[in-house]
Amino acid sequence: MGGSDVRGAVLALMATLIYYLGFIVFRVAANRMPELRGTRPLRLLQYTYTNWLWLSGLVIVLAGVATQVKALTMLPLSLAQPIFAASLLFVLFYAGVFFGERLTGREWACVGLFGLATAMVGASNGRHEVLTSAVAGPLTLMAVVVPGILIGVAVLVGGDIRTFGRHARPLAGIAHGIGCGVSLGVSELALKGVAAVYNAHGLAAAAYGTPYPYVAVGMAALGLAQLQIGLQRCRMSIVVSVLTVTAKTQLVILGALLYKEPWPSDRLLVALRLAAFVLAGAALVLFPRHEAVEERAGAALVPSARERA
Repeated sequence: MGGSDVRGAVLALMATLIYYLGFIVFRVAANRMPELRGTRPLRLLQYTYTNWLWLSGLVIVLAGVATQVKALTMLPLSLAQPIFAASLLFVLFYAGVFFGERLTGREWACVGLFGLATAMVGASNGRHEVLTSAVAGPLTLMAVVVPGILIGVAVLVGGDIRTFGRHARPLAGIAHGIGCGVSLGVSELALKGVAAVYNAHGLAAAAYGTPYPYVAVGMAALGLAQLQIGLQRCRMSIVVSVLTVTAKTQLVILGALLYKEPWPSDRLLVALRLAAFVLAGAALVLFPRHEAVEERAGAALVPSARERA
């Protein structure tokens, strides 16, 4: 790594730690809100944007986003992805200590698979990763954004379909994590576009001259709505883990399409990166879909209003 890479790596780590700190504030705010439903978007907006604690979390997340944009002016996505993903351990630690959440052996195995996949993506860069300033055309960008919107809306609305019957079990939050991860992943990809334009043409062009900032804001709003519902209904450790697997895998796969970031030229490194994507997909597939009773047990240090009642 050169000096710019080291500074970019430090900024990338700081950005994600700040980002996840905002998610923790969202989790506390979710416990104090009335029930949130994706089929009632106006009430969802009312409960979030009038909640001072949630707004505090939003300010923290925006600070992380600003730091992330700066980091992405120094790093290619395939090098930034492992750094972004590594700070997931911070959320898992906090969720266990302060919210009393516990992962099962199978869930830890899935997190471990993603950790291994992340390390493999980093190793597949080799020593010659090139930072490009290329940006995608409108049609290519729409090919990424439209499926993201469709998946996000489907999860936001479909998440309110309840399971009934005596064998019904609470969902673990996999769907919320995937929907939110797709939305926030597209938003982060758009932030890379903002960073590329900023590098080449300055702040004014990055802020007003391209669709990237509008895509970033719109997809982030959709993703944060899903995240807030998921944090209220499910364990934070599961929702954020699945979110991270989904979003960070998108960064590497679609980054090459949108920004012409080169893949490794060595066959062994290409195989390593493809194997990393397979492991990340396996981590998503193997996450348990339902909660067991003992998985929901445990006293959180920040109980919800319903738990206090």
